[in-house]
Amino acid sequence: MDNYWKRFINGESVESEVSPTIYRSWQRSIEYHVDHTLISHQDILSTPRLSERREAQDTLIRASEPVLSYIFSLLGNTNYTVLLGDNDGYIIEAVGDAPFMSKAQKVNLSPGASWSEEIRGTNAIGTALRDNAPMSVFGWEHFVHDNHFLACWAAPIQSSQGTPLGVLDISGDANPDRQKILNIAMMGASMIEKNLRLFELENQLKFYQEGSKLASSLLQQGFLAIDQNGVITNINSYGAGLLGRRQEDIIGRLAGEVFSTPKGWMLNGHSLNLHLKDSSGKEITSHLNQVVNEAGQSLGAVGTLQISKKAPLSNITWIGTSQLSQRTLARASKIASTHSSVLIHGESGTGKEIISHTIHQLSSRSEGPFVALNCASLPASLIESELFGYVEGAFTGARRGGKPGKFELANKGTIFLDEIGDMPLNVQVALLRVLQEKEVSRIGDTKAIKMDVRVIAATHKDLTALVAAEKFRLDLYYRLKVVTLELPPLRERSEDILEFVPYFIEKTCKSLDLPPLGVQEEVYTHLLSHHWPGNVRELENCIEGMVGLAEGPLLTVADLPDEIVQNLGKSESSASTEPLLDQHTKQAILYALTQTKGKIAPASKLLGIGRNTLYRKIKELDIKF
Repeated sequence: MDNYWKRFINGESVESEVSPTIYRSWQRSIEYHVDHTLISHQDILSTPRLSERREAQDTLIRASEPVLSYIFSLLGNTNYTVLLGDNDGYIIEAVGDAPFMSKAQKVNLSPGASWSEEIRGTNAIGTALRDNAPMSVFGWEHFVHDNHFLACWAAPIQSSQGTPLGVLDISGDANPDRQKILNIAMMGASMIEKNLRLFELENQLKFYQEGSKLASSLLQQGFLAIDQNGVITNINSYGAGLLGRRQEDIIGRLAGEVFSTPKGWMLNGHSLNLHLKDSSGKEITSHLNQVVNEAGQSLGAVGTLQISKKAPLSNITWIGTSQLSQRTLARASKIASTHSSVLIHGESGTGKEIISHTIHQLSSRSEGPFVALNCASLPASLIESELFGYVEGAFTGARRGGKPGKFELANKGTIFLDEIGDMPLNVQVALLRVLQEKEVSRIGDTKAIKMDVRVIAATHKDLTALVAAEKFRLDLYYRLKVVTLELPPLRERSEDILEFVPYFIEKTCKSLDLPPLGVQEEVYTHLLSHHWPGNVRELENCIEGMVGLAEGPLLTVADLPDEIVQNLGKSESSASTEPLLDQHTKQAILYALTQTKGKIAPASKLLGIGRNTLYRKIKELDIKF
């Protein structure tokens, strides 16, 4: 039969006597200038390059490994090799009979070699990929003469869209039962395809699970997921805080146990209603939606938790979806589930009162009062009377009938003591006594009043340094710092500026009864470059001033305060080129990712760079989003 091959090589017409697939491949081999007399040593990968290609095809290899061994066992384990090729025709994996593999090695039928038609002429691997169809090439049908001892059967491994991802090849000594072997190759390719689909489904499930976790953590309200058996499978830290428990104490429990109501977990149309009332009288309800499959069978329910009959938290919401901001909110939610005193540390303007109010509203005391006192805003002589109150005649100028102090007003709730580091030592002694005895006496009175108050203290000062300088009592320090919370400065979560700005614009426009205003993109460049020593408070004041003085429907660079515009110029002239470039690159990337909701492809298009470049920059600059 090899007479057909010889006649074709000599230029004779054999089209009617040879398989159309083989004949077309022979013609292409001529066009590719493949030498039919020589084994090509071209396009054989070095060990490092083969490792790189194998690494790039890791998923394909993992899907193929068990299949290659199984297929080889079906063949009787002798005089065969089972090969895996990638979509370029490079052999990247091989299993087989050692003597035959040694024989195949002589014609480079081994890992690292390309068996595309362009390099090897007609062969099962290259031709199956070229035609995207199962293929057998027997002996003389190979275009190169030295490959005529081979009998090869190959089937492409296809994606769900039908494009070739690789190829499974069985090669051995000439065997006349080619259809049987081809069926085995096709079966092997199908098994690999199913493994790839399984991996794809696992990856999608992992992606959706991680996305669900992230989405639930970013929600500034409680998130809850319950499976079809009524078991709670997920709850975010905010939701756990509403229930006054830890996430790990809720996940895995029956919803009917956590929400111990007579009705428990009940189906009402397509909504699920859960209720809980804690010892303080706070009522928590759910708004859940049932999830069903295509057959209409229930898979469970997902939705939100909220405090019923209560004002929304929007006026004190902690703003920011940066990693630092969300970590702070998550810790605050966990703190809310405890009953301990809290010490918050952060620079001025970082939102200490806002996060304290959030802790209060997420706690079991949320129905009680939240009372705040800035210890630095009052003269030392007045702080004690403000905190503990006084009776009539306690001192000159005392109000008739006396006055309750902040602790009395905060009973059954939370008292927030801002700038605790400025509290005089004599008041510190009195505060320590209140914390220890859980009772307070008004100035000028001998009667003690029992108190049930949670204390949240905050400062921008280093209390340990004040303790060392004997300006702050050590025993009070340890009484306050049962639980601590560190608030990051705005410069460390500058990406949150992209959320603060529209929030403050809307807030200011409403207070001034103005129509909504837009923002020129160049404004963000200046705002992101500013150091913000006054943190969020400084930013809010800046936006308020810009809105109040704006002359058009858009805030522009001309509306920015002079010091912010000048600071950008100074930083550009004084800073070294590379750090400044990195800084602005990071800010531009963060802005693009925020605008595209974290999607890489549209973000790279917005930035005018390729996706791989964007991925590299994100890694180099350690950008978290």
